[in-house]
Amino acid sequence: LNNVLHYACYDYTVKNNCPFKEAATYFNIKFGDNTKRDLLNAESKGKELYNSITGNPPKVGIRLSLYWEYRKDGKTDFEKICLLAYLSIKSILQTKAYCKIENRFFLSRMDGNAKVIDLITLSKEIKPFGNEYQLVKIKKELVLKWNLKHYSRHTRGFYVSFSMNLTDLIYEAEKSRKSYLEKQQKENEKKAIAAALERLKNNTTN
Repeated sequence: LNNVLHYACYDYTVKNNCPFKEAATYFNIKFGDNTKRDLLNAESKGKELYNSITGNPPKVGIRLSLYWEYRKDGKTDFEKICLLAYLSIKSILQTKAYCKIENRFFLSRMDGNAKVIDLITLSKEIKPFGNEYQLVKIKKELVLKWNLKHYSRHTRGFYVSFSMNLTDLIYEAEKSRKSYLEKQQKENEKKAIAAALERLKNNTTN
């Protein structure tokens, strides 16, 4: 969260071409005693973080009220992991109304990765939550307290949305599943026809 603070302020100065102190005022933040030295140190840290991010990695915003809630109040490890889970889903959704996510990708993004990684390499903070029991628990918490809509009946992975109601999400998920099943049926039929024709060809040759 300290890194978020420094990064956000420096990012604001870049986007608005303004002094770092103005960014701190905008976010209502004090770095130490807000002396010139404190602000310079904070700006240097923000710049270092800003320049360390290359390419176009997925990014996500966090409401200031939520930021300060987690910054000031004592939170359990489970509450912290739920914040990461919430932000990871938001970063995957971006502007989409809903999407389908697989657990490996979910855990990879919670660990700050743009793409799916080998779960063996998960950080020590995330690894204890990388099992079915904990994932179910996290998703339930997001549904109950973070306004997540979640659906995973007979699907590989799970469907999520923060903007749709559950009925609409289920409709989209089942529609996608029906399309997939119909595609699989046609593919199986195509293979069966090819196998039957090959058998006829062999019988004719014999």
